[in-house]
Order: sequence, then C-alpha cells, then structure tokens
Amino acid sequence: MERDVHEPAGELIGGSTRREFFQQLGIAGTGLVGAMAVPGVLGWGARRAYALAGSEVRLGVAQPVTGVFATWAQKHAVAMEMLAEKVNASGGVGGVPVKFIWEDTGSNPTGAANAVRKLASEHNVLAIVGPLSSSECEVAFPVGNRIGIVMCAQASSKPGVSKANRPYAFRNTMDEAKLAKACLPIFAKEMKVSKVAVVHDAKDAVSLSLGTMVLPTVAKAVGLQIVNPDKYVTFTTGDFDFKAQVTRMKQMEFDGILFGGLYADCVAFAKELRRQGMKQPITGGSPLIHPDLPKAEGGVADNTYAPCTFWSDMPGAEVEAFVKEFERRAAGKATLKTKSPDMYDVNMYDIGQLFIQIIKTGGVTNKPEDLKADRTKIMEGMTKTTAFPGLAGKFGFDKDGDGVKPIYTVKAQGGKWVKAG
Repeated sequence: MERDVHEPAGELIGGSTRREFFQQLGIAGTGLVGAMAVPGVLGWGARRAYALAGSEVRLGVAQPVTGVFATWAQKHAVAMEMLAEKVNASGGVGGVPVKFIWEDTGSNPTGAANAVRKLASEHNVLAIVGPLSSSECEVAFPVGNRIGIVMCAQASSKPGVSKANRPYAFRNTMDEAKLAKACLPIFAKEMKVSKVAVVHDAKDAVSLSLGTMVLPTVAKAVGLQIVNPDKYVTFTTGDFDFKAQVTRMKQMEFDGILFGGLYADCVAFAKELRRQGMKQPITGGSPLIHPDLPKAEGGVADNTYAPCTFWSDMPGAEVEAFVKEFERRAAGKATLKTKSPDMYDVNMYDIGQLFIQIIKTGGVTNKPEDLKADRTKIMEGMTKTTAFPGLAGKFGFDKDGDGVKPIYTVKAQGGKWVKAG
C-alpha cells in the first residue's frame, strides 16, 4: 500500500497540523507515544529477561504524520496507543519504561530518509518502525543500513526493497509476487476466469510493479490469458474519473480484471465499470486491502479479490478483542474516517511487540556506550526470528528481510471482507 510521491510535508488530510495530529490522538508531546512497559511473555516461551540501564528504552517511529499518507499514520497511532497501554501495566523492560519517538516522513522519500537519520543520530533510538511505503523505503533503507540501525516497514511490498539493503532492513509484509501466487489461482477458480485485462497505476511504485510485472507474470503462470499484453490500461493515482479507461476496455473480450492500484482508485474504477454495465470481477495486490473497499456504495466492489495477512473480520478471540478495542478508540478520533484496523495497523503493532521482546531477551544493555552493539543485537534477533506469535499468526523473516507469515485470500462481499478459497 503506497504511493510514489515527492511532495513537501504539508497539512494532514482533514486539515490537521503535525502538532494537532498528536493532540487529537491523545499522544503526549510532539514525538512521543508514551512510556511503555513490556508484558512478561510475548510468545517466544521462557527466555531470560536482562536488566537494562537508563531511564527509558527509546524506539523510533518513522511515519507520514503529514502529506498524502497522513490518514494511515493516524490509524497506526491508534494501534501503537493500544500497545503502549497494554504493556504499561507490566513494569517495563527490566524495570525500564519504553518510549516510541515519532518523526514525520512527510509521505515522501526524502522526508523518510531524514526521519531515519534524525531518529538514529539525534534521538539515539535502538530500532525504527517504518518507513511506510516502498518509495520511502527505497531511499530511507540505505541511510539506516549505513548507520547500522534496524528499520522494519509495515506496508512496503515492492519486490526486492529489503534485499537491496541487508542486513538492517526488514519488512513485516510479504512481497507482492508471493501474495499474487496465493491469490490468483483462487480468484480464477471461484470466478471462472480464463481471460483477463490489465489495468494499473502508472505512478505509484508498488502499483506499477504489480501491473507491469507481478500480476501479468503470475497470471500467465497459472494459465490465464492476458487480452491486452502490449497495451495495458493505465491511470494516475487519484484519477477518480475512469470513463476513458472503461470505455476502451469495452472493446476487449475478457472475464476478469488484474488491477494494480490502491483501494480508493479501485473503488472509483469499479464504480465506472458498473455504471457502464460491465460485471467482470477484479483482483489485485495487497494495496486493495482496506476496510472501506467492501463498503463501497451500491456494492460496486463486490467480488474484488485480494491477498492479505490480516483482515478485521478474521476469526479468533484475540483478533476480535483487538478489533473491538481499536474501533472503540477510533470512534473518538474525529479525524479518522475509517474506524476498523487493517493489516498495516496490525503489522505495526506486531513490529513493536517484536522489538520489545528482542530487547528484553537479546542481551541489549541500553547503555549509551553500547548503542552500536545494542543495534547489532537487535538486527541479529530480527534475522533469527522465524515464528514470533503475532496477532494474526506466527511470523518471521526470510534471508532477504521480508516477512514470512500466513497468506489469506479474501473477497469483498456484503460490505466486508470474507475469506475465499
């Protein structure tokens, strides 16, 4: 889920400034998520908890407080607020409270690189949650890798981004090629699809990768015929008028659509598709996973398939409790239009839990003179992680720093995502 943008940081979507962002979300200060203690066991079983030095354990959060992705950061802040309160009651890591320090990426690559640099060199954090998008990570990951600090993104999914920046770059996501291999066969079988047309965003980094490489390659591998192999239908992020694209597609013969784009663009596209009387089902990548897509007016996005690692209606007592509490808190945030958590909120939550557990059990001292060594220990702990018990299931990382976790295929139906396959 991302957009390739290079604009300066501005106001939050909804008219909020950076300071108001933290005030509205109940976050203390201008860059602090609060004192956080760690639960006694986060799921790796019984491991020795080391006593730490200092008055606080500092972790960084490099996220888009301003710019086009600001609404995502607002939702992520709710998840981090929940984590803060959950762990506060347990007394800290070796008795030392943990603080998440926020720095704004401005929703752009340069801002992301600056945020990583500031968190690492000025705030002296042990590790960083983020950045968010692939376009941000492509610029910020090399900065953190040179410094020697772990960065773990919650949403970047363009293939190869972590691999190019080992050993300190990680992503708690699956790359889109792996996701597509799980989703497309189910889509083709259930919707009886054999011929597909390709539509994609020509600007957004991951959408461009999806539309030009990932989806067509996987589609061919599973036996689908692409009817427009030399002339993919394109649009630009935020182009909510799809009349020309759909009119062009009416001249083609196909029974399914491969859509490389963000969820909001997919909804706008589906609306025009249905208006012109076309009923073909849609599939795409993880950027389609958002609680609002199935709720599109008139059910225009019904029978849209997408891969994910979490959705808010997935079964399980722990998930249900998390979603209920998230929605309760989000209901009190005036700037949040979307009240339900998505998989990126959960990815952030789990990254925070994992960082804390590694610090607690990995021999980190938290002494200023040991900062470099402590960061190395966290990197080594991340590299060895194969089955950490996250909210939506166990996860770890492969040799390229990408997430390894259960993949689900879901479809939009009746106003919500439901499991397919």
